[in-house]
Amino acid sequence: MRNVSFILNSISLIVSFFCFLHCVLVVLAFMGILSSSIIIIQAFENPNNHAALVLSGITLATLSLIKFNFDSQLKKIEFEFKGMISLIFVIGISLLIASFYVYGIYSEIFVIFGALFIVSIHALKLIKS
Repeated sequence: MRNVSFILNSISLIVSFFCFLHCVLVVLAFMGILSSSIIIIQAFENPNNHAALVLSGITLATLSLIKFNFDSQLKKIEFEFKGMISLIFVIGISLLIASFYVYGIYSEIFVIFGALFIVSIHALKLIKS
């Protein structure tokens, strides 16, 4: 079942990095460094699209904490919620959720840091495997 965990963390890493990249580009556009006509920025101008990206990042991060243990006699699923990964998870998810309650550039900054924490979870888990 390592393949399931590897695939899940790889997909999650891509989604979290995409979220991080989008928010960095929005901040750069807000500062006037980039044009806001970039496709990745325009695609998530709609708050629903933005919320879908953040919620998918939260969902994938939560799913990546599931540890699948399958052997011939015992089939069980357990959460790997201990140590540094759990602290990083709590901070990252808290920042992502808090981004819904602040507006403008501050929301993007919360998502940037939240996405960085989530990216680091997936990177750590991929390095472990």
